[in-house]
Amino acid sequence: MLIQEIILAIHPLQVIGMSDNLQNLDIHHLLTDSRQLNNEPQHTLFFALKTAKNDGANYIPQLAERGVRAFVLEKSSLDTLDALDDLDNLVLLVVENALLALQQLAAFKRSLYQGPVIGITGSNGKTVVKEWLYQLLKDDYRITRSPKSYNSQIGVPLSVWQLSEKTELAIFEAGISEMGEMQRLLPIIQPTIGVITYIGTEHGENFPSLEAKRAEKMQLFSQCATIIEDPTHQNIRTCAAVMRALGYDEETITQRILQQTHETILEVNLTALVDNVRYFRSLLQPSTQLTCMVKAFAYGTGSVEISRALQDSQLVDYLAVAVADEGVELRKAGITLPIIIMDPEVAALDLIIENNLQPNIYSFQVLDDIIHAAEVKGLESLPVHIKIDSGMHRLGFYQEDIPQLIARLQAQQAIRVASVFSHLAGSDEVQFDTFTHEQAQYFSECANSLIASLPYRPLLHICNTAGIEHFPEYHFDMCRLGIGLYGFSFLHPSDAIHPLSKLRNVCTLKTTILSIKTVEAGKTIGYGRHTTLSEPRQIAVIPIGYADGFDRRFSNYGGEVLVRGKRCPVVGNVCMDQAMIDVTGTDAQPGDYAIVFGDKLPIQELANKLQTIPYEVLTSISRRVQRIYFYE
Repeated sequence: MLIQEIILAIHPLQVIGMSDNLQNLDIHHLLTDSRQLNNEPQHTLFFALKTAKNDGANYIPQLAERGVRAFVLEKSSLDTLDALDDLDNLVLLVVENALLALQQLAAFKRSLYQGPVIGITGSNGKTVVKEWLYQLLKDDYRITRSPKSYNSQIGVPLSVWQLSEKTELAIFEAGISEMGEMQRLLPIIQPTIGVITYIGTEHGENFPSLEAKRAEKMQLFSQCATIIEDPTHQNIRTCAAVMRALGYDEETITQRILQQTHETILEVNLTALVDNVRYFRSLLQPSTQLTCMVKAFAYGTGSVEISRALQDSQLVDYLAVAVADEGVELRKAGITLPIIIMDPEVAALDLIIENNLQPNIYSFQVLDDIIHAAEVKGLESLPVHIKIDSGMHRLGFYQEDIPQLIARLQAQQAIRVASVFSHLAGSDEVQFDTFTHEQAQYFSECANSLIASLPYRPLLHICNTAGIEHFPEYHFDMCRLGIGLYGFSFLHPSDAIHPLSKLRNVCTLKTTILSIKTVEAGKTIGYGRHTTLSEPRQIAVIPIGYADGFDRRFSNYGGEVLVRGKRCPVVGNVCMDQAMIDVTGTDAQPGDYAIVFGDKLPIQELANKLQTIPYEVLTSISRRVQRIYFYE
């Protein structure tokens, strides 16, 4: 869209700059977060949004230096322009309210599109329904949809901006947190088909009642000819109703849904994830930094999406991964936070340096290799992290190595120690508390000797998730948060989410019942005939097996899933791609969800049955399992 069209759409109070060569500036991208600048800064329009804690106008000078030419800022922020040298080569649109201007522009963009628009609102299930619809309809339409869970006052306009002449169908989410917000989203989305998912009491503190909350959400559909709400709130049935509204016949609907329901889904609640980070942050001093571990595909949940959510939260200072390839993937996805490589390989040093990654140094060989690689590239002060072996006896330097380590560091300029750290071996088990204290003392002695030899002070860190809760005296300068991201706590280890815990469940693994049949008494179930029925039972088949991460040890009543709120045991052997469950007495139907783990079936229970830890259960989930990410 040309800058002149944008001016007509938002009606700025004043236009500053805009030399002749910018009169026909073509804008492809809208930007509200300076950290997310793309590779086309010259075609980007930055909205300097103002919040209670920050003013986006403060970032205009640095964005201008990086090539951005067009900005929307509020009249009250005009004094920030004093830092700009060449206003003629910029376009500055001055408005009363930058957020309102963003919404006006998106509403104008929507007015140019004449195709069908599906608008989705509710308390839960918006993103899931949107993604299901996309999968069901993508072969027939060129679809523009909300990225991730972009459903807020900012997210909706950014979603709608994606509309183009190629769009044949649009699917947008709308979320609200207080009264009056939906009225502002209505002209931006203007849905032709309205979809209502479950409306509950979640985030209802700003609404006088559930009825008022529902009425506010329903304003989105005031101009809709078709409004869809399934009374059972089953997402598949909602999607089927949308397909009928679009003119699909029942045979096609059934075929498409059957194809999709064969998939097992891991739902990842990013709102809950950020809430958990906020909880652990609350246990730290304001000056204490936080590293989040996103190695091993972010414990099986998807490293890119999790890292984006952590970066967007502005609660995290570092990310950490195991190997260089993981860090490179994050950089390619636009992650700009500092990234520590915990297990750097010599063969990957060039990748580490080229992608601005920070290696962990745990031996003299690695130290020498990294110094050499940095010197070859003519680098100075490459950030590195020094690992002390304080008792794990895995990787790291011993106390007797410190004098030699100091000598090597002082003899070069290529690297700079960003942090010194260690790993606690038993912070989550109280019987090892004495050993933990010994570890912390040993680490402090090593770190202090190293710090005394350096002309600067690196960060110190030793606490993991359990350490954050259990050993506040050892928080030092930074802590590392791993499994706690997903709601696991040292304080309440017996349950994934304890009633007294402030943590929330993040992940729900669910699958769909394919078929149900009555099996007579005396018959056997599955491979190996290990389960023989003593009476007739209703046996359902679910499309999840050990190739998906559903452990074979759950076979023959070793595990269970939730169907319609009731626990249903696994019968027969778990197969590679399927498992059988006993749904007798549940009134289950094909198409119903079967919850493998989630809010009411904690993953800790599965781990206990397998005599393992939640880490293993999460990381075992196959990548062929579809991940769906959403914000509440």
